[in-house]
Amino acid sequence: MGFFIVIVFLALSSWTLIALFRRLRRQRATAGRWFAFGVLIACGVAVGIWCSFYVEYHIGPRYRIGSFPIPTVFFHLEHGDWVDFPVPEFQAWAAFFTNVITITALATLPLWLVSWRQHRHESTHDAA
Repeated sequence: MGFFIVIVFLALSSWTLIALFRRLRRQRATAGRWFAFGVLIACGVAVGIWCSFYVEYHIGPRYRIGSFPIPTVFFHLEHGDWVDFPVPEFQAWAAFFTNVITITALATLPLWLVSWRQHRHESTHDAA
């Protein structure tokens, strides 16, 4: 089941990034928009790497999860020691990669909104 989640996240995030790239190309985006696209991609990759390899969050006093948004390791406090329960290695590396792509796709949402707003604005002016 966990690998299915990885595949779904990877497919949706990849589609989002490719669709935005194609949309910018189709709209003949300005150099500023392409620069913003590059900056958002770079920021998304950096934050995605941090989320994949360094983020741990508590879901209670006895439980922690490592990696975000797709967990790769679960920790449980037993007799004062944290015991880890990692996912299989192949699934973990696939999740790390998918986490980076997913966070990168989320980082491009502001550009999606600007692009959508421009498209909507042009549509109303074309109808008039």
